Amino acid sequence: MLKKLALLMLLLALLGLAACSKPKKEAPEPEELDPQKPLTICFDLDNSPPRDPRHYDFDSGDMKYIGGRLRNKAANRFLKDLKAAGGPENVQLEFIEGNGSDRDGQLTRLRAELMAGEGPDLFVMRQSGRADLFLFPEKKMEDGMFLNLDKYMETARFMEPEKMLAPVFDAGLSSDGSRFLLPMTYDLDAALMPSSYLELEPDAAPTLDDMLDLEGCFKDTLSLWKGAEDDPILIPHPALGVLADYKKESLNFTEEELSQFYQKLLDYEDRAGPGETASGILLYRLAATISDEKIRALAREPVTLVPLYDKDGGITARVGVFAGVNANSKNPAGAFFAADFLLGHDYMRDSDIHMYMWNDTLPIYGDLLGPGQELPYTRTGGGGDLSLGMDGNYWEAFTGLAQRITQVQFPTRLDGEIDKGYLDYCRAADDQGRDKAVHEAYTTMRMLLGEA
Repeated sequence: MLKKLALLMLLLALLGLAACSKPKKEAPEPEELDPQKPLTICFDLDNSPPRDPRHYDFDSGDMKYIGGRLRNKAANRFLKDLKAAGGPENVQLEFIEGNGSDRDGQLTRLRAELMAGEGPDLFVMRQSGRADLFLFPEKKMEDGMFLNLDKYMETARFMEPEKMLAPVFDAGLSSDGSRFLLPMTYDLDAALMPSSYLELEPDAAPTLDDMLDLEGCFKDTLSLWKGAEDDPILIPHPALGVLADYKKESLNFTEEELSQFYQKLLDYEDRAGPGETASGILLYRLAATISDEKIRALAREPVTLVPLYDKDGGITARVGVFAGVNANSKNPAGAFFAADFLLGHDYMRDSDIHMYMWNDTLPIYGDLLGPGQELPYTRTGGGGDLSLGMDGNYWEAFTGLAQRITQVQFPTRLDGEIDKGYLDYCRAADDQGRDKAVHEAYTTMRMLLGEA
């Protein structure tokens, strides 16, 4: 009995500590920067590392990842640049490394520190939707895990929000419109199609149903989301739009609606069959293929970038890398200065740290992808030279698509559960098996939201 009482008291004490350490969401007045004040930055740069020949030993049988050496070089250069700009000088870097149990141990330690009101001052995270420190960044904004940056934004010296893609940058706002996170990059899946193949009217407002109609304006474009002819459609989650209300901790669709979504996709696949797909190229990550000669050849004629539309015609992108200041930071001024510096327009263009982190994603500044630009985000498969930006018809198609993005989310495990649930649904032998696949996917997602 005494042992149980002691455990109960310990639990209450831990809960009290977490409650006391939970920060307020109000925007604090900016502190004056002291370059000598200690600053700790936590980088998670190797989570889903970029597929770049500089980062892998392709000669080994397991394609051993060797990017850490480049990461250290890039990070050290960043510290020198930060100091030269008048920023923090007493900086300690912390890297989340490895995978599997090694990574899980680091994440557990950091989460415990945060619950105790401690932890690094600044986080710079590559969000993958798998083994992330923050399973649901949107929920952590609502919980007050990050510092409200509204007033600090007024002191920004380097970033230029007016040049950023607004929907992506707005993904760092909480439900009440306060700024908590600073998105830096994003991903958007789309199929590059010859415009002549499609039958789109200039003022068309396509929806998912249009993509599911084999006799309609898109024909069999949706089949490009297959990995191979006989595979089910991959990564269907963007077509569900905004997946959850993180303030209410609830999904934005019912179990019945998920079942109907799966069935529509399966019906489409049954009608389309395993034949040849449409005459286009599926771009899982647009920036990774900018220099592809096949794409440049295709783009010599008018082209259209077709995303996965949702039922209302919306287009949902995902944040790739973001920065956030710990609400418990002992040096918020230094943390914001470092984040502001990282988001500088010119610094994003050619710095080593950006070359390292973001060669397989899209920068928040759209003009960095424009005609004649040299991009640190993409590499050719051979010598590793900088790639050229988009131009001509490709650039026109890209800017048109970017302007139609309606919502942006952070990658989370909900994405993977939706995709896995659909694969299970396709493999099921009967209606009972399909109902089970839907129920298990939906139940798992609800549990993830409740536990985060």
